[in-house]
Amino acid sequence: MNASLRTQLTAIPKNLWVFLLVLTLFRLIYVYFLPLTPQEAYYWYYAQYPDLSYFDHPPLTAYAIYIGTILFGNNAFGVKFMAVLFGLLTNIFLLLTISDALKWKDCYTKNQQNRLLWITTALFNLTIFAHLYAVLNVPDNGLLLFWILSMYFFQKILIDGKKRWWFLSGAAFGLGLLAKYTIVALIPAYLVILLVKKEYRHWLTTPYPYLGLLTAIFVSSPVVIWNYLHDWASFRFQFSGRADEAKSLRFNYFGQLIASQLFMLTPYLFILIPKAVVIFLKRRIYNTPALFTFLSGIFIIGGFLLISFTSLIKMNWLLPGYFGFIILTVLISIDHFTFKSVWAKTGVISSLILIFIAHLIQIIPNLPLGEGNTWSGWSDASRKIYQIQQDFGGKDRCFIFANSYKSASLLKFCLPDQQDVYAENVYNRPALQFDIWGLPEELKGKNALYVFTDRREYKNDLQYITPFFEGVDSLTEFEYSFINGKHTRTIYCYFCHNYKFTGGTDSTELKEISSE
Repeated sequence: MNASLRTQLTAIPKNLWVFLLVLTLFRLIYVYFLPLTPQEAYYWYYAQYPDLSYFDHPPLTAYAIYIGTILFGNNAFGVKFMAVLFGLLTNIFLLLTISDALKWKDCYTKNQQNRLLWITTALFNLTIFAHLYAVLNVPDNGLLLFWILSMYFFQKILIDGKKRWWFLSGAAFGLGLLAKYTIVALIPAYLVILLVKKEYRHWLTTPYPYLGLLTAIFVSSPVVIWNYLHDWASFRFQFSGRADEAKSLRFNYFGQLIASQLFMLTPYLFILIPKAVVIFLKRRIYNTPALFTFLSGIFIIGGFLLISFTSLIKMNWLLPGYFGFIILTVLISIDHFTFKSVWAKTGVISSLILIFIAHLIQIIPNLPLGEGNTWSGWSDASRKIYQIQQDFGGKDRCFIFANSYKSASLLKFCLPDQQDVYAENVYNRPALQFDIWGLPEELKGKNALYVFTDRREYKNDLQYITPFFEGVDSLTEFEYSFINGKHTRTIYCYFCHNYKFTGGTDSTELKEISSE
C-alpha cells in the first residue's frame, strides 16, 4: 500500500471506522433478506455470459456480480455482496478526498479535522442514494466509487504535483468507464481547473495528462474492443440514440427531475447543497479545493438539468456530481457548520425517517407501491410457472419467454433450475442484450410459456406474438396483494403452440429503446 494512502487511512478517527464497519455489517445482514430487483437480475444474466462488454451497459457490474456469486452462489446475497463492498470503499475515498482538501488551509487542529470528517460522512449518509446504491448492484455503484476515486487521485496532482497521480487518476477513470459512460463529465472539470489556475497550466505542456488519458483508454479497452466487434452498438445506443429522443421545450421533465432529486438527497441536503453553491458563487470563493469540487459536480448536474427541458432524465444520472457539492458544502461552512440549529435538526430527523422508510420498503412482502414495486410476486410465480413447464414436458419441449428484458431476467433468476429465459427477440422485437445473445435454433417447433405482468411499462404483446406460433391460449394468472387486499401485481401465463423460429432480431438493426 502506498505510504501516503496508509497514513491517511490511519488518520481516520477510530470511532468513524467503527461507524463505517457497523454500517457495512448492517448492510450485509440487510441484503440477505432483500429480493432481487429486475435490473439486478438483468446484470446477473450478463454475468452468466461473461463478455468484454454488453449492449446497453459496460461490463463492470457483471464482473462484480460474477465475483459475488462465485463467492456466495447464485442467490440474492451473492449478487448484492459487491455493492455493499463498493459502498464501504466509496465512503472511505470520500473521506480521503475531503481530508486532502483540508490540507490547502493547514490551520486546523486534529479535533477540528476529525469533526469535519464526521460532518462529511454524516452528510453523505443522510442521502437516500448513499444507502440505495450500497445494496442494489447496478452500474451506479461502480460509477460512484470510481468517480470519487478518480477525483481523489486528481486532487493529489493539484496538491503535490507528483506525476504518478496522473496514471492512477486515469486508471480510476478507466474503471469508471467500465461502470458507466457518464464519468466522461469529469473531463471538462479536470480541463477547466488546469486552464483557470495558472499554477497548473504547465501540466498541459507535459505528456502526463495525455498519458493519464491513455491509461484510462487502456483500462476501459474491453468496452472499446467489444464495440468495435459489434459495429459500435453500445456507443450508438447510449449517445446517438439518446440524442434522437430529445423533444421540443417542455417543463414536465424538469419538474420530475427536481422531485426525484428531492427524494435522492432528502429535503435537508436538497436545501443545504444549493445554498452552499450560491454562497460559493456570490462570495467568489475560488480557492483551488472549492473550485475543483464545484467543477467536479457542475458539469454533470448542470448539464442534465438543462437537458431535462427537452428529454427525460433519470434520477440516478446526476448522483456522482453530489460528491463534489457535498465536499464544497463542508469547505464553505468549514468554520461554523453545525447540526444544532432547529432547521438542521429537523432536516436530519426527516432524512433519517426517509432512510428508515426506504430500507423498509423492499423487505415488506407485496407492498403496494404501484409501478414502484418491481420485485414482488416473481419468486412465487416462477416456481409455479416451472411446475407448469414440467407438466408440458419440461424445458426440452417447452421454453419460457417474457415481453421485457427485466421480466425475462427475473424469471431466469427465480426459476428452480435458472434455465435460460428469452425476451422480445422471440417475436422479433428489440430486446437489448438478448438480441446480441440471439436465439438457439432448437427452439423451433417447441411450445412455449409466455409470461408478462400488469405493469404499464410492458403491455401485453399478443398482437406481435401470435404470428410466431400456431396458437396462443390464456393459461393462468397469479395475483399478489398486500395484507389488506390492496392489489400489488398480476402475472399472466399463456401457452403458445409450435414456435416458428426466425432467428430473432438482427443485432445490426436494433431499434433504440430506453434502458436504465
